[in-house]
Order: sequence, then structure tokens, then C-alpha cells
Amino acid sequence: MQLYVGGLSEDTTEEDISGLFAGVCPVESVTVARDLETGRSRGFGMVKVSSSEQVEEAIGRLNGALLKGRPVRVGRMPETLPGEMEFREWLVGNAQRVLAEVGVREGQTVLDYGCGSGTFSIPCARIVGAEGRVYALEVRAGVLERLREQATGEGLANIVTILSEQPGADTGLPEESVDVVLVYDVMHAVEDRPALLRELYRVLRRDGFLSVFPMHLGTDSLLRVMDECGLFDLRDRYAPPGYEGASEVVSFRKRQ
Repeated sequence: MQLYVGGLSEDTTEEDISGLFAGVCPVESVTVARDLETGRSRGFGMVKVSSSEQVEEAIGRLNGALLKGRPVRVGRMPETLPGEMEFREWLVGNAQRVLAEVGVREGQTVLDYGCGSGTFSIPCARIVGAEGRVYALEVRAGVLERLREQATGEGLANIVTILSEQPGADTGLPEESVDVVLVYDVMHAVEDRPALLRELYRVLRRDGFLSVFPMHLGTDSLLRVMDECGLFDLRDRYAPPGYEGASEVVSFRKRQ
């Protein structure tokens, strides 16, 4: 089984990653994705592990851990569509800029659905400022604890964490209480997508918008899902110049 390790610095080596996993999970091989011209790390790597029984423990212990002074993201390596991994790393590295261009503004209330360790919650909190609020929803309690620690360390008091029982469950938020909903690299993991979309429609304000990065699902499949649900209309699609991958950041308006 392969695990994905993201958030790496340019000088991270295979030996560094092996050291991170030492004593946590047996490792067969480690590969750092490198730029063909410079040879520098592209910010992520793959770890092949020999014990599937210890995978969840490794993810729980290492996701958000520090490697060379930077928190890393550790998770299962799902199948990806063409260009998705590169786009995700670019998106993570340019998160605050992308969120601002997508339409997150000062003073807004944002729901980051499936927030993970705060890859997008933290930059959202910086954008919306003291007058705004970010609800960070996740199914893993340990991940939310690390997010709270990071927010405290950065002096961000406008993030409210929500522990959800399962993907697609009720958010617990009031009706029409949110300006923006982010569903980034999460939609593929939700079994009952119509139920999720109904819940997101409920909590979004009339002039709010839903922004989705459909990694592992793809833009075309996402558009079919959204068309079938009948609750949202396409607003726009966002990707960096020259990008021709299968997934983009796709935003939707509530259908009135």
C-alpha cells in the first residue's frame, strides 16, 4: 500500500521521510517527486509500506507532524486523474491567493467541509479577518486538535472546529448562515453526495457560493453530480494558466 506525504520542503530527501516513519510503520520504499530540471522536491512524495494493519496508525500519528520544521500531510494514496497531484500541490502552495480570487472576502463566514489539518481553513481565517469566521468541519478529532493548535500559534481566534460523525452528516449550522462553503479534495469520499449537497444548500445564504476541488472525481463527473442534484448553477471554473488537468476549482451559486 502507498501513502502520500505532502507539504515537503524543496530539500527534503527520501532519507528524511524514512526517518519520519521510523518506529511507526515498516517502509519498503520512499520516492520524492522531483522537478526534472532542478532535481528539487516538488513538495510531495510516496511511501510504500509493508504492513497494511499499521497504515491508519501511521496516518493518525504522522499527519500534521513536523519534518524539517514544516507540518506534513500524510494519507492514503488514492488513484488520481491526469494532472491532479501537481494541481493540488500548486493549490496548497497558493491557497490564500486562490481563495481570494475565488471570492472569499473579509468579514465572511466560511464552512471548510472536510478541512483536514487546516490547509485551507488557516488561509481562509487570515482573509476573513477578525470580523469573519471559519467553521472547520472534520471527522477526525486528532486532526482538529492539531488545527486548533496551529490556529492558536498563529493568533487566529476566528476558527470554530466541528467534529462530524461521518461524511455527509448534518453540519449542525443554522439555515442560511454561511457565505462560502469549501469542499476541497473531499467529494470523492462522500457516499451520499445528494444528502451532502442538500445540507450545503441549506446552510448557504441566498447570495453565497459553493467552491469544490473535485480531486479523484474530476470536473466532468462533478458537473454531472451537480446537474443531477438540481440545487446549484455553475458560476465559474478556476485553474492556473496552461493547466490542462482533469480537476479544477469549480464554484456554484445556489439555484433560487
